[in-house]
Amino acid sequence: MSLTLIRKPFVMQSLAIIVATLMMNTAHATSEQEQIQQLRAEVSELRALLEQYVSQPKQENVASQVVAQPASVTTHNQNIKVVNTEPAKKSPLAIHTASGAQVKLYGFLRGDASYQAKGGDGIFNRINKVDLEGAEKNSDRFYSTATVTRLGLDFKSPVEGTEVGGKLEVDFRGGSNNDTIRIRHAYLTMNEWLFGQTTSTFLATDLQPEMLDFNSPLGIGTYRTPMVRYSNKLNPDISYAIALEKGNDDNRLPALSSKLKYDFAEGKGTTSVRALLTEARSKVAFNKDNMQISRNDSDLGWGVAVGAKYKLTDALQAMVDYSHVKGDSKFLLYTNNAFNVNPNNMGLNLNEFDALTVGTSYQITPKLRSTLAYGAMFADDSNDFAKQAVTDETQNKTLQQGWWNVMYSPVTPITFGLEYIYGERKTFDGQKGKDSRVGAMARYNF
Repeated sequence: MSLTLIRKPFVMQSLAIIVATLMMNTAHATSEQEQIQQLRAEVSELRALLEQYVSQPKQENVASQVVAQPASVTTHNQNIKVVNTEPAKKSPLAIHTASGAQVKLYGFLRGDASYQAKGGDGIFNRINKVDLEGAEKNSDRFYSTATVTRLGLDFKSPVEGTEVGGKLEVDFRGGSNNDTIRIRHAYLTMNEWLFGQTTSTFLATDLQPEMLDFNSPLGIGTYRTPMVRYSNKLNPDISYAIALEKGNDDNRLPALSSKLKYDFAEGKGTTSVRALLTEARSKVAFNKDNMQISRNDSDLGWGVAVGAKYKLTDALQAMVDYSHVKGDSKFLLYTNNAFNVNPNNMGLNLNEFDALTVGTSYQITPKLRSTLAYGAMFADDSNDFAKQAVTDETQNKTLQQGWWNVMYSPVTPITFGLEYIYGERKTFDGQKGKDSRVGAMARYNF
């Protein structure tokens, strides 16, 4: 028997004796008013004794159950948050290195198949290179691959006073045949700084509509490039980043990119504005008076972008992203060359274009979701670049693409997808090409 239970009858008897004694004392009072006042004082004293006796065991019981209660539970007597002191369970895929760094393995196994009625030469998106009408070579084809399977490692080191981490992520889309290991992300972080290769700061992949096609939708970018980046927060809802990034191979200077991001309240969505400055540089060789002459010429390329994603309801969300770029072909997908060279003066004619994506996603059931979206690229057809590109069938005046997909997850790690894509391209001289494909996917996340 516990000490608390043994002492309880004794305490109750003592309280009863105290009450009886106090009541006997009141019998000798000469005034009824004095008796009432004395009784009130005695009742208050008795109540204080009882509260002291009852509250102590409750507090001890709460303290003994802190570990078992979830973090959101509060006690009845005290408006305080109970902290769960039980150590967090480690992921079975998390390991520790000899130096003490925590390493987390992640990735997915994925298989894709596609039937292409019309389009480009390959399983995934090539909207800028689909066959022109009258010259179809890639119709009625079936493709399949498992090369988009991905492996990644996240690193976190317990360095006192400094948050140190890193990421290494690869897939199998490297090489000329897209069948060798390719590094996607490889960087280290130290507090607010990032050093290494990752997605450009000028891009906002979190704002793009979901697409089953691995090559990503028209109108956005996924360019991963070596960089040095600094990022921080102005307040809990507003963050910013600024980076020096590698642009085209011939450039002498890195590209300067920046992003300002705002997160809506209650997890409703996010929005961002971005800016880009980059060099457009050409190394050309030409003959003059039977002599070979080399010449380097350069110009300033730039870009601005704005986009948002917002939850209209718990099940429905919409997203839109717009970019305007001049003199660059790296950062956004499926664009024309950054420039062409004027044969008369060897100067650079910069390409200028607008890019857009807009879409909606609907969570039909907890296991079933669907996305309907549209992407486009519209090049300026009035500048010197367009005038010279009239005879170049690889350059496009407009690109448009729409897609609809359904994703089904019978259990959390597994997703099956089905998607239809229709697109068109139009060259500067008016020729057209069409893209029509059905794709399927099976993916296991780990």
